[in-house]
Amino acid sequence: AISIMSELEYDDDVDAEEEEEEAEDEEVADEEVADEEGDDDDKDEDDEEDEDDDDDDEEDLIDPLITERERCVKSFECHGFRHAFEACQSRVKDEGVKENCTPEFFDLLECRDKCVAHGDIFKTLLK
Repeated sequence: AISIMSELEYDDDVDAEEEEEEAEDEEVADEEVADEEGDDDDKDEDDEEDEDDDDDDEEDLIDPLITERERCVKSFECHGFRHAFEACQSRVKDEGVKENCTPEFFDLLECRDKCVAHGDIFKTLLK
């Protein structure tokens, strides 16, 4: 089976191939320049490692709102809403019922948000 391409799709494919070739040519040129310079590679690697260290610091931070939301969804207060939502999801998944679980989901979110609002998270932010 031969697929028929429109002119625009063909042009996009040609442009993508040209960009790949240009990128390969630039990489080869960069490698040649790097080989000529020698020790400058070590400096670039050190700079990259410093950037990675900054990323690690950011990954260590945990958003207290997310943890509070998770706690509230698992709390006794929202247990009924979570159970109704999970039951709806399993019904849709297992039985193929043409239903969406939007009402149950919004009920769970409302319970979660009320729990978060009455929790300790805002007390810690105001200190």
